[in-house]
Amino acid sequence: MTHGPDPHAETGQPKEIELRALVAVLRRQIRVILLSGAVIFGAAVLFLAVAPRIYTASTLILVDPDQRGILDDGQALPRSSGRENAKVDSEVEILRSDAVALAVIDRLGLAGDPEFGTRRGLAESLAMAVGIANAAPPDAQAARARTLERFKAARSVRRKGLTYLISVSARSRSPRKAAELANRLAEVYIAQQVEAKVAASLSARDILREQIATAERALEGYEARFDTFIAENIDSLQQAANSREISALQARLQEVERRREQAESLQRQVRQLAEREQWDSLEESLDDPQLARLIGLRRAYLGQMDDAGQADPAAARELQRELARIDAELRARTEAALSETGALMRALGDEMAGLRQELRRSVLSSELSPRMLTGLYALQQDAEIAREQYQNLLSRLRKLETQAQVQMADARVVSPAIAPVHPSFPDRNIVLLAALAASLGVGVSLAFLKEYYIGGVTAPRQLAELTRTETAAVIPAAPETNASRLSIADRVVDAPLSGYSESFRQLRAALDQALRRAEHVRAEHASAPESGRVALFTSARPDEGKTTSALALARTYALSGSRTLLIDADLRKPSVHRHLGHEPQKGFVDFLLGQADAEMSGSFYARDPASPLAVIMGAARSDFPTDQLLASPRFRNLLEQARQVYDMIIIDSPPLLPVVDARYIAPCSDALVLMVKWAATGQGDIRRAQAMLAEAARPDTPLLPVLGQVPEGPGSRARYGDYSGYASG
Repeated sequence: MTHGPDPHAETGQPKEIELRALVAVLRRQIRVILLSGAVIFGAAVLFLAVAPRIYTASTLILVDPDQRGILDDGQALPRSSGRENAKVDSEVEILRSDAVALAVIDRLGLAGDPEFGTRRGLAESLAMAVGIANAAPPDAQAARARTLERFKAARSVRRKGLTYLISVSARSRSPRKAAELANRLAEVYIAQQVEAKVAASLSARDILREQIATAERALEGYEARFDTFIAENIDSLQQAANSREISALQARLQEVERRREQAESLQRQVRQLAEREQWDSLEESLDDPQLARLIGLRRAYLGQMDDAGQADPAAARELQRELARIDAELRARTEAALSETGALMRALGDEMAGLRQELRRSVLSSELSPRMLTGLYALQQDAEIAREQYQNLLSRLRKLETQAQVQMADARVVSPAIAPVHPSFPDRNIVLLAALAASLGVGVSLAFLKEYYIGGVTAPRQLAELTRTETAAVIPAAPETNASRLSIADRVVDAPLSGYSESFRQLRAALDQALRRAEHVRAEHASAPESGRVALFTSARPDEGKTTSALALARTYALSGSRTLLIDADLRKPSVHRHLGHEPQKGFVDFLLGQADAEMSGSFYARDPASPLAVIMGAARSDFPTDQLLASPRFRNLLEQARQVYDMIIIDSPPLLPVVDARYIAPCSDALVLMVKWAATGQGDIRRAQAMLAEAARPDTPLLPVLGQVPEGPGSRARYGDYSGYASG
């Protein structure tokens, strides 16, 4: 089956044709595009009106990758891009950690905040209202976890490129709260960094204290071994040195050591008595006149309180205040005595250390035997090493204690967050631009979807692109039928210069051209020429206007002088006789069943009262399938005989999709006219109908799609208004 010229065929200017077709589609579907754009823009405006305003504030933090403290006097580690990047990335992950977020939540009390705290959703509130759920408060841990999720969703931490800068952002419905969240997040992070450094220093200090205690015990052991060696060998040393200096130093050392032990014993005894407030015993231990005076005064006040008793409560209260004051002075005096004893113990200890050093120098400077000298030097060397180690550890301990007090973070805030003026969400410009892009995309997509798949056909070009065949004619929607007219098709007789009549003359010309091309093709293939030509009128669905159009075209042929026959082959629902105002007693179906005269003398064959048109009409609706009648030899013989008598035979057939009758008439036709109702026939139905015709008809049969019942607008009159008589009346 031929389809006429393909609108998609290559021409000299394919791009121009494609662009023109695209613009035509957009023009035809401009209402869909504008409507979708209006809906999307309306949704965007509504969203901008009701969406909550979200504000974003940012704090800028600078990270120092060197990690040097105030007391670090050594050189910094050599710079390495990998190490520095790892340091900054690690700090970013620490800022994102739950520990920092939870600290901010606790500091600001966000668990009770209406924006970040636990709140019931709409579903839970409705469930509580109908009694499905209870009103018990959520678990504290679960509430804390929900607050953490909301806070983490509202904060953002990212590194600024490859710099040492970290941007900490927070979002909130309040601009002040957004700035506060960002600043508190930075402050908590820096505070936790300092705390971690202090904790590390204190932990190292505690470990170092254990090492110092061990070193101190080792040093005391070496010192004791040296002193024990001298004490055990004092006689030998005196004989070897032949000097009394060593003996005198040893005696002085023992005397000082005894005094120190006495002082230590006294200090321990005084502390115990003071803790127990045994002041009378303390007077005996300490020879202190001032302490003795206070104890005597206390004893006197106690006697006065016993004498006063219940007689004078005011005097008793005054005595109690005096006793409290004396007790405080006694404690202060006891602490002073203990301090004096401690100072004495330190002085005696220093004196003992000096005597030991002097004794060692005297011993080592004496003329000793090699065995004894070797032993002394070994003991002295061990003691010196232990003393040096002890001093180093003690110096390191002092440094750690100082460092724990002056720790600084490796990061600092270089730009604190301030309350933003404009919300970051929703961004009006971005939303409107997105709405514009979406409206264009959705509008164009819906336009092409409606043009080629969903909506009805509204333009000749659209029908041509859909059927891949040029539209043969556009039949305008005729005005309401006058009372004197039986059918709209009467306008081709009553108003021959109207646009309606002209459209059928255009259809007649297109049909004649298509038939001539088809006959030329058959002549090239040596096919036997046939005198009369048969054109089949059909549609995809009922009520497409095919019967009216078939009658109007048939009258156009008859009025032009052609011998024309119109056959109402819609046996299931014949309607041509109503358009002619004739009610036959028998119909065409009776003829095909053999119940009418074979010479067609029955009432179903008549002349059109408005034109020289011959008509074969139907009568009543058929109550049985009629496809076998149209496929019968009797129907084909009728067409063969009609070809010998008439120049043009037009067959009005049933619609293609509901019934199969037209598919049996198509092989007998020389041309196929497919009627399409403007903006009503579905594009899928048109494709299915065209496929059915292509399968049923002969390969060389031309198809002429016709767009019918097109409303006439002012544009058509403007285009053809210069031609008087056309498109009027």
